[in-house]
Amino acid sequence: MLEKKLAIFGHICIIGGCYLISWGIYLLPVSEPSPIGILTKPLFWGLFSIFGGICANMHSSCKCIQMKKIKK
Repeated sequence: MLEKKLAIFGHICIIGGCYLISWGIYLLPVSEPSPIGILTKPLFWGLFSIFGGICANMHSSCKCIQMKKIKK
């Protein structure tokens, strides 16, 4: 059950990240290239969310999760 929840969470993160990247690209012409400006824009958080979602999806089928299921 844990692997299904983790896979669903990963897919939600990827979908949310795609939305944030689209929004960030729309705001790109008016953004400022300072470190704080980059960290507060949705483009950065969209990339962060997409890579986190990919990590969650890969981890949902990882041996460490599967071994927890076998040990119980």
